Amino acid sequence: MIKNNPASMGVEEEYILNLALGYQISQVLFAAVNLNIFTILDSRAKSISEIAKEVESDEGSLKRLTNTLVALNLLEKKNGMYLNAEIASQYLVKGKKHYLGNTIHHCSNLWDFWGGLERQVNSGRGRDPDGEYLKNFSHRLKDYLAAMNDFAALKAEAIANAISINECKKMLDLGCGPGTYAIAFTAQNPELYCTIVDLEPNLVYTRRLITRSRYRKRISIAACQILEDELPGSGYDLIFISNLIHIYGETDVKKIMRKAWSAAATPGKIIIHDYILNKSEYGPLYASLFDLTMLVGTPHGKCYTILEIKDLLKSLGAKNIRQKSVSLGSSLVIGEKR
Repeated sequence: MIKNNPASMGVEEEYILNLALGYQISQVLFAAVNLNIFTILDSRAKSISEIAKEVESDEGSLKRLTNTLVALNLLEKKNGMYLNAEIASQYLVKGKKHYLGNTIHHCSNLWDFWGGLERQVNSGRGRDPDGEYLKNFSHRLKDYLAAMNDFAALKAEAIANAISINECKKMLDLGCGPGTYAIAFTAQNPELYCTIVDLEPNLVYTRRLITRSRYRKRISIAACQILEDELPGSGYDLIFISNLIHIYGETDVKKIMRKAWSAAATPGKIIIHDYILNKSEYGPLYASLFDLTMLVGTPHGKCYTILEIKDLLKSLGAKNIRQKSVSLGSSLVIGEKR
């Protein structure tokens, strides 16, 4: 029964309304990052008139936005002056080590895709990119790769430790994206040599990062259409497949994994890093939401369950298959070739 007294709203009603209004919080964050508010406030506390002048925005409207950021605990307000909360200072200021602004910008690029969720569910089909998306593809690709670099930088050390990177000598990184993992892994293991593989458009950005890296002499870059082309080289004691298989349907994933298995040394390890659904298919939440992102944003992509991935590795002959959780919702599945 619906309650007539608003003051009597319970936890359940508040939970439902928070879900319904979640998009408003997202848009507040998107706007604040795009306006560089957190970066502007990194040096010192500023008045609303100072902030408005720097971001070239209407002072009254901006004050309403910054006050909302205070309510979200991203800004603090003292004596009429605004300053970054600690969490914003750490993650939302350009140039800082753990900056997540690129990832947030990429999330805002997905806004239009998510608007089609009901349509994709009704049709039962994934979405092919439309003309408007393809027209801005180079800009969106740069945003995506910058976001992947942010995410990978946060996870790289934990993954390196989880997979015992110091035991490896020769690594193949399939779908390397910006090359962040190769840089981090070669930094940790001075005896590791990496070959990184991706589509040519992605590698334009990757080459710039690798060229600036002090470990570039131990990282080789190869353009490859992973479904059509032969993989470069063989005898890799580590095949690392990060955030790749969710782009493809089941038939293509099997093809990719057979190629990876053939390129792996004996002994060797194949490691899948992805958003992996549990055996019941309804979590963790990050994976469930990412699964829907694949529905609204790709023709055939999906997130796979841990049982599907284990069965695939078993069919290839992998032994000692196990899963390890990683931060920010993803996990590793490790299989050994003996």
